[in-house]
Amino acid sequence: MIVIPHFPNGRFGNRVLYYNNMRQLAAKHNVGYRSPPWEGDSVFNISNDVRDNTNWKIMDPCLGEKFFSDRHVPTREIFKLKNMFTVPENSLAVHFRGTDFHSWNPEAVLDVDYYLNAIEEYGDTETYYLFTDDKELDSYARVIRHLHTKGKTIVFGSPGSVLDDFNLMCRCDGIISSPSTFAISAGFIGKHKKIIHSEKWINSRVAVDDKFWVDLKNGGNEDYSLWRLV
Repeated sequence: MIVIPHFPNGRFGNRVLYYNNMRQLAAKHNVGYRSPPWEGDSVFNISNDVRDNTNWKIMDPCLGEKFFSDRHVPTREIFKLKNMFTVPENSLAVHFRGTDFHSWNPEAVLDVDYYLNAIEEYGDTETYYLFTDDKELDSYARVIRHLHTKGKTIVFGSPGSVLDDFNLMCRCDGIISSPSTFAISAGFIGKHKKIIHSEKWINSRVAVDDKFWVDLKNGGNEDYSLWRLV
């Protein structure tokens, strides 16, 4: 049986990827799996599959390194959303990540040109869902002004409910994504979406042989693939 004894430090998206690794490994070996409750699991219909008392501990790498190469069960079968939020047809989610990214890797804080060009590339849509953990970002403020000028409908994420934000993002038809695992996870759960990523960011990660981004640029898989690089 594949076991997560405890979840490592990290935000919601990291926990989703870590749990996914456990489920993929269990499916690969046709064994059961077990994890403790984790913050955010209430948004999904998930449960343990305890078949025997033989414990295998899940090992590193624990995030995206094996996401594309070790795929044995579709992510949308693993992560089934509970609450039936509704969004208008052809809604586009836009995710901005700031806060700790400024110190972790400033290149991961994407500039406004990426967002404006991605909006243009996606094409006509009336409803934009904007999500961020950092409302002081210049890119966030400038995208809001741009959409207001175009007369578009903007729905803002709720600062008090990260899980509601995630649920809404999962149900949009497209995502202008960021390097955040929160946005990436929303891309492979719920609707199959048109995923846009920053070409500058992905090329910078490919240059240092970051496996998740290398695999994504090479085509991804049925759960998560690029629609456009901008």
